[in-house]
Amino acid sequence: MLTIELKKFQHIWINLSFVVILAGIVYLLIHVYINLVVPFKPLSHISLSPIALITYSAYSTIRMCAAYGLSLLFALGYGYIAARTRFGDVIMVPLLDVLQSIPVLSLMPAIVLFFISLFPHSNFGLELAAIVMIFTAMSWNMAFSVYQSLKAIPNDLDYVSSIYQFSRGRKFISLELPYSSISLIWNSMMSFAGGWFFLSVNEAFVLGKQSYMLRGIGAYMSVAQGQSNARAMVYSLIAMGIIIALVDRLLWKPLIVWSGKFKIEDTSSGQEGESLVLNYLKRLTILRTLKHLSSNIRERKSLRLAYSDTKDRIMGAVVPVLKPLGVVIIIGVSGAVLFGIYRSARMLLDLSEKDIVYITTSVLLTFSRVLATIAIGILWAVPAGVYIGMRKRLATKFQPLIQFLASYPAPMLYPIALLVLEAAHIGLGIGSVLLMLLGTQWYILYNTVSGSMSLSDDLIGVTRLFSIKGFTLWKKVIIPAIAPQLITGIITAAGGAWNASIVAEYVSYRNNIISTRGIGTLLNRAIEKNDFHLLFGGTFAMILIVVLINMTVWKRLYRKVSQLSQLES
Repeated sequence: MLTIELKKFQHIWINLSFVVILAGIVYLLIHVYINLVVPFKPLSHISLSPIALITYSAYSTIRMCAAYGLSLLFALGYGYIAARTRFGDVIMVPLLDVLQSIPVLSLMPAIVLFFISLFPHSNFGLELAAIVMIFTAMSWNMAFSVYQSLKAIPNDLDYVSSIYQFSRGRKFISLELPYSSISLIWNSMMSFAGGWFFLSVNEAFVLGKQSYMLRGIGAYMSVAQGQSNARAMVYSLIAMGIIIALVDRLLWKPLIVWSGKFKIEDTSSGQEGESLVLNYLKRLTILRTLKHLSSNIRERKSLRLAYSDTKDRIMGAVVPVLKPLGVVIIIGVSGAVLFGIYRSARMLLDLSEKDIVYITTSVLLTFSRVLATIAIGILWAVPAGVYIGMRKRLATKFQPLIQFLASYPAPMLYPIALLVLEAAHIGLGIGSVLLMLLGTQWYILYNTVSGSMSLSDDLIGVTRLFSIKGFTLWKKVIIPAIAPQLITGIITAAGGAWNASIVAEYVSYRNNIISTRGIGTLLNRAIEKNDFHLLFGGTFAMILIVVLINMTVWKRLYRKVSQLSQLES
């Protein structure tokens, strides 16, 4: 009897705690909204007090979550259309390659000026600009994961959905979204890490002669670095680590455990099947009641018929309008694209011979640093990743640590790295490779571990039975087995290195700007001088070289590896 009473009170306290948490979230959102509608202030004072850092951390986390929500909607919509239409395969997928090659800094002037002009009398425009800039660092990778997952749905599952005459909506909810969920969640973690990387750029930046600053942990770190305040820098590093750990425990871990029910593979990934947050949500009476009510509503025949009738009426009214509206949209988009091409050509033609030489040499120098960064990352991360991945228990322990390191924004570690470079008398020309490596090497390591974990125990047993070791083992077994994941990691790391050049080649250190010639320095100086012709020329050159590498190297290599590793169902 006592046990029953204790369980009853336990359920009450669990539900009460949920209500308190919801109330706290609502209060926080209202507090954020009040600060959004205050009169526009392009430059805000940033307090370096550790107490203020708590509020700033909350603001940054809310921006990241808002950008992730926007990225999730974009990824699902864009990925679905790209995978299910011929237009998507021909136009949208190559366009996504181009979009992910554009650095955040190149988009910053247009995004900031556009949103500030929309909301000139409040900080809402500046907040939206920051969220959209974080969105550009998150969304492309997630859209690719949805596209690739939808393309990889087995034919037998597609056939079953057609037998049961699933509508497009039901097929998406019952088959396509669950099948994509595992890949989408894992890629979301990497995309979220990419958002943290440019947080300091998005929350504190200079556009022309005007400084813009938003309250957040990125701005806090930027001001601490500018003032050479070592104590404040340490506070921000600790706060960042706590935020990443909390987001991992409260968001990603429950999502990974939840998505495990959609697995169709026979092999185990080695992930733990428990989450305290998920168990807490399952014990909530409030959520169980809501779920029960929704299932009862869906099961009522009269409501189903009313829903079907309403849907048919809406579709009957909407479909005749969609075709002419689609034609108008296509004409409008085509006109905008042609105008953009015309203006782009004019801006490129206006560049002087000196500008073209400056852009070309800058891109080639950064390209050499990207190659060096990838080479160093491969040299240490591939052997380490294989060693960890082939030992399942070790991999299970190390994966959360690797995720943490990959999520940690490397620019926050730059002051420490610059101290090391200064002590070793290494200039930024070579040192920028180390700075770029801090943020990109984890993608290679993470994907190598993931690929090595997929090696079957039978295959490993055969190699031991026949004493296959050394170079032969790597050439015949390990490299072919991990090749798809390894190439994905290298491509992601290369894209990260290009974007990292923006902050690695042009660094604020001890109230001074340290720079080296490269595309990152070019873009930063073009922003400071409001030289949009040079900004566009540098961005265009960077996009051109990245797209050429994707088309001539990565896509061919990835296609070859996919053909070799493809399994017949």
